[in-house]
Amino acid sequence: MHLFHPHLYATCFLAAAALPGTLYAQAPALAGQWQFQTATGTTTTNGVEVDLIDTGILDISEEQGGLRATIAWLDEGGQLTPPRTVDGTAGPAGAVFRHGGKRVSTGRNGKEISTDVTIRWTLQARGNVLSGERLVETDENEPKPVTGTRLKERYVPPALPAAALATAASGAARGPSTPAERARVVQMANEAQRDPLAVQQRDGAWLGAWIEAIPDFTLPASALESWLAIASRPAIREATVFQYLASAMAFQIEHPEQAGQQSASDLAGMQGVLRAYETLLRQDKLNRSAKLDAALAARRQDRLPAFLATLSGRNAGIDAATSPSSDATARRIVALGTGEPRAMDWLDILSNRFGGRMAGSDAYTHAAQWARLQLRQWGVQAELEEAGQVPVGFNRGPWSGKMLAPEEQPLRLATPAYSAGTRGVQQGLAMMGPATLEEAQARAAQFKGKWVLIGGENGGGGRDGSTIHQPRAITRVLMQAGALGTIQSGEEPLYAASAAPTAWAALPTLPDIKLAAPQYADIRQRLARGEAVTLEFDVRNWFYPGPVTYHNVVARIPGTEKPEEIVLIGAHLDSYDGGTGAADNGGGVATMLEAMRLLALSGAKPRRTIMLVAFGAEEIGRKGSFAFAERHAGQLEHIVMMLNRDGRPGAIDGIAIPSAWKSVFGRVELALQDIHPVFGFAASINDVPRDASKAMSARAGSDDAVFSLHGVPTPKFTVLGDFDYARVHHTVLDTYDNVQPFSAAQQYSAIAIALTAYEVANAPEEINRKGYYRAAKAAP
Repeated sequence: MHLFHPHLYATCFLAAAALPGTLYAQAPALAGQWQFQTATGTTTTNGVEVDLIDTGILDISEEQGGLRATIAWLDEGGQLTPPRTVDGTAGPAGAVFRHGGKRVSTGRNGKEISTDVTIRWTLQARGNVLSGERLVETDENEPKPVTGTRLKERYVPPALPAAALATAASGAARGPSTPAERARVVQMANEAQRDPLAVQQRDGAWLGAWIEAIPDFTLPASALESWLAIASRPAIREATVFQYLASAMAFQIEHPEQAGQQSASDLAGMQGVLRAYETLLRQDKLNRSAKLDAALAARRQDRLPAFLATLSGRNAGIDAATSPSSDATARRIVALGTGEPRAMDWLDILSNRFGGRMAGSDAYTHAAQWARLQLRQWGVQAELEEAGQVPVGFNRGPWSGKMLAPEEQPLRLATPAYSAGTRGVQQGLAMMGPATLEEAQARAAQFKGKWVLIGGENGGGGRDGSTIHQPRAITRVLMQAGALGTIQSGEEPLYAASAAPTAWAALPTLPDIKLAAPQYADIRQRLARGEAVTLEFDVRNWFYPGPVTYHNVVARIPGTEKPEEIVLIGAHLDSYDGGTGAADNGGGVATMLEAMRLLALSGAKPRRTIMLVAFGAEEIGRKGSFAFAERHAGQLEHIVMMLNRDGRPGAIDGIAIPSAWKSVFGRVELALQDIHPVFGFAASINDVPRDASKAMSARAGSDDAVFSLHGVPTPKFTVLGDFDYARVHHTVLDTYDNVQPFSAAQQYSAIAIALTAYEVANAPEEINRKGYYRAAKAAP
């Protein structure tokens, strides 16, 4: 999944400042509520760095002769983020509001890296029009325009579903749980085992709100809770999930010394669920569930902890199964998918034969050609469509490093894609780098033949803070001085993204080493003690002249009755190459390829066309999906939905859909019913209209965001399992061996994708977009 430029989350810390009486001219004009928009980050689109625009509500009032602004951003559903309040002063360009904040980089190897910044707003108003600028003062950047309009009525967020309202209501600040509340939870956990439906109806809403509100007990997200939603029959689903929550919380209350142990809480929760399930079976045999029966059998055999471990998706296994669907094609898909699983074979080829697949690399070109060939061998129409070009080609070779003196030890390192390699094996002394340009210029003669330790922390891109190779002034001094390369500290697992050159004539020449933080700190300490530290690196990064064309792989199974209507399934084929692109996104594209194999070999002939697109260049700005949208502009209005796979490996266990699609996805649920003892599938209903204009947020997104901008519905699959995606995402650990334990889960996902695509494409019902988006917005 592609993560964008960090959003700036402001945390205000300045006290109120009194405003001189002569500078209040803007106060009456600015007072009121405004809806504004401004750039909060950037992304690269079709080779061009563009601003990411966020919208918010600005409430300005006069306070004791001065101005006070309350700033809240709008999320994708039109809800307000927690507000921030700051007092203003007056300046010649308008009212100035300045506050402290944090630049937070998300998606960083399981760790958030924050940098203190100061954010300055300069605002003016003329009538009902707001103008001004927003500047991150501690950045080397230009201010971003702020525009807005005065609201005639105060902003009211759209209504939330009942469940969301309960969660929001519970968020009010409160103290720790009381003894009476804790006693009530323990009592309801016991009572629910004897009468699950009645107690859930009586106490369910209260328990959910209480868990959200209390600060002294935490119930982490659990695969077991997600599993119960698919394991239970609809009539008892809420009761079993309630029983899990009540029993797990009761366990934490009675055993506070084990409150932080997820496995212990889950085991207690599952014991309560099974006792409640036995009661439900005595009340009505129609409440029977094959998955809960399997859990009962595991309890009888004294292996319930082992059974719970399989809910993570790890080492679950998959056996030949029969679908209860009445549709012969759906039954063949399940029989073939469970009897002859191949999803991990395709991942093996992508990850271990081709490896990391940067757009513009030989690995990507060969992977695209192979995917087209494989699809054709299954009898699927498949072509390569030009998606774009990169100005310079890049291939990564092996890399290594070690300390030679004062003692020899191997070093753990990575480099960004498209960064310079060493000129063979390079040895040299380590030296601390300059803090300022003036210092760099004064010490320039010292850097020749040295490995220079620089400040900052590895963010995955180039040392100069960009995904584009743009050396800053200090870097240029080091290059001209003849330094061997720079060394920057990085948390492990090391993050390795890209810093691409813009032309063959502008290739990087100074190696950009990202070194494991403990080893970086050790070298720095040795240098501080006056020790001479000799380092050796051998980094084989190679370039070749461009432009280098990359392609999308486009395959289709034509519809028999409505071929112009398209069900599109997609995943990005490219990856970063610090690892081998197994989780991001080899696992996604492998399950999509397997889904097409199952459809083709099962003889699927759906009413609508099923199309697969393996997108190129998602990691460098979703260029492949933009190119597809441009080339197929006339077909976008006929795409029924786009189903994307990009994210953590695991078993697809559901999807969020509007209620109008319930009958269609009910057939998907039936086709997948009880084909696996652990995995299952349940569609959830969400009738809150989405905001298509927020698809390209500054936080995250994948190829489906491009289709959202064109009004194409993009329902999201949910995934069961505990794959630690943050740990491997864009790091050197994104390798096949980390995905392999989830083999059965990946195969199940391929079956679920194939059945979803088939049932939607073959649905006799009309599937329209009405109400899916709050405001469908065409892409610019």
